[in-house]
Amino acid sequence: MKRADIPQAKRRTGIAFFLALGATILLGACAGGAGKSSSGGAKDSTLVIAMLGDADYLNPVIGSSVTSGNISGLIYPGLLQSEFDTTTGLLNFMALEKKLRPSSGGRKPDGALARTWIMSPDQRSITYILRSDVFWDDGKPVVSGDFKFTYRLYGNPVIASPRQQYLAELAGAERGAVDFDRAIETPDDTTLIFRFFKPVPEHLALFHTSLTPLPAHIWKEVRPEDFRSSPLNQKPVGAGPYRLQTWAKQQELVLASNRKSNLPKPGNIPLVNWRIVPDYTVRLAQLQTNAVDIVENIKPEDFGSLVKANPAVEIKSVGLRVYDYVGWSNIDQELYHKTGRIAPHQLFGSPVVRRALTMAIDREAIIDGYLKEYGTVCNTDISPSLKWAYNSSVVAHPFDPVRASKLLRQQGWLPGPDGILQKNGRKFSFVLYTNAGNARRNYASVIIQQNLKAIGIDCRLDVQESNVFFENLQNRKLDAWMAGWSIGLEIDPLDVWGSDLKKSTFNFVGYRNPRIDELCELAKQKLVQTEARPYWLEYQGIIHQDQPVTFLYWIRETQGFNKRIQGEQLNISGTFYNIDDWTLSPSANLAP
Repeated sequence: MKRADIPQAKRRTGIAFFLALGATILLGACAGGAGKSSSGGAKDSTLVIAMLGDADYLNPVIGSSVTSGNISGLIYPGLLQSEFDTTTGLLNFMALEKKLRPSSGGRKPDGALARTWIMSPDQRSITYILRSDVFWDDGKPVVSGDFKFTYRLYGNPVIASPRQQYLAELAGAERGAVDFDRAIETPDDTTLIFRFFKPVPEHLALFHTSLTPLPAHIWKEVRPEDFRSSPLNQKPVGAGPYRLQTWAKQQELVLASNRKSNLPKPGNIPLVNWRIVPDYTVRLAQLQTNAVDIVENIKPEDFGSLVKANPAVEIKSVGLRVYDYVGWSNIDQELYHKTGRIAPHQLFGSPVVRRALTMAIDREAIIDGYLKEYGTVCNTDISPSLKWAYNSSVVAHPFDPVRASKLLRQQGWLPGPDGILQKNGRKFSFVLYTNAGNARRNYASVIIQQNLKAIGIDCRLDVQESNVFFENLQNRKLDAWMAGWSIGLEIDPLDVWGSDLKKSTFNFVGYRNPRIDELCELAKQKLVQTEARPYWLEYQGIIHQDQPVTFLYWIRETQGFNKRIQGEQLNISGTFYNIDDWTLSPSANLAP
């Protein structure tokens, strides 16, 4: 399902979860002033997108930010395409020769590298037949061996890809390590066979075997221990509709239309400039003055003044795919890092305490004050948009400071002489971290601080540069933080909640519940996807009760678009879902 941010999700494959924009992207210095860039600003040949932060890696094996995913999805080839059925909440996969379903919206699967696929009758293998007319940017053909080579990278513990969980059903994984010689066969350049150690439902087989490939002939000499630091990460060789032209770290990243691409074709717009502008007010000013074409996550309170200042701007919204949360470390991180032992966190280790913290936070006040009608209370990480699996009977924990205080007293947390709760000589005092440049989280964190203070909890706020924040989060160095996820459209949450903390690389809080592990596995065994619904309903009930994090709100993302952009199809699959089909109309770029 997720993640995260982060499996890498691609516009064409719909692959899994990302960390939400702003929680994971790496920030640095401002881009150097409004209206200036190496591509000359928003001109007829250049689409300019103002972003909060930079990409981390342009490498699908290790990239983990939303920015990285958006850009990698334009550079690298996708095995399959997918379409989200808004009626059922199901994700439908397509190959070049597969027929479109009525709910697909009419988008042809001509960007798929796979011509077709065949699932074996026993559900233990899937065979793809690849196109033979797709080439990497250096002219070498994209072949089945590229997938086998790259899957070894995804599964290499030294590289520590955030997508290791996607290999969990491959042959050999049941014994602790994938047997790649048996699990992935490449009898010829256009035949790719994945073998599983157990029957796997087709939708999950498609989902887990669609990870993005790297060109084996480029990467084969790079040692695993050098993989993350390799200069090749700054010079991606892809096959998609765009290719990297320049990358000035923490300033801008420019893609050029790949004239050689037939996946599905070269991008219509010659240049796409992803400009890094950490300050929200600067991003807004650049949109007002036509210095940029797109700014994501516009505050609802700014809609009126923005459109009035620049009639060439319109607001578009998509959702519900992104949510913010407060992470509470469920385990003693310091002890875990030093000894490998797992013990409850002294403040947040109890589910009762975490439920009390959720009840102490006025989530509706945050929504009313900032998101307004573009936000709704979040109860678990399964979106209401995933209608087939969503548990509407889960009732939100209410804002109830009195009840929260009672639960904390039951756990032994009593007011000290200074009014701060304490237990066994330890005060209930901590630092709540978040990333710089995110106005929504800055607003929410102040309310959270005030809410917790009202029940005797000392919550101090600290804002870190996003590169530092994300690194600390990945390394499980934070006790409490505010961040977000952008969910994937398949449900597969073990990478975030799985009890094996070495495999579940996005389980930052250290949550462990054997029943959650069991439910995820039981759901995977259902060969008809919708028959897994009872397991996901129970899953949501447990997550809601345990509160491994405080789920805050689902966000209907609000994006500012210059009207000169034509052909955009924003939907739950993403703001940049069909960006290679966009065109620019100079007539709409009016002076404000």
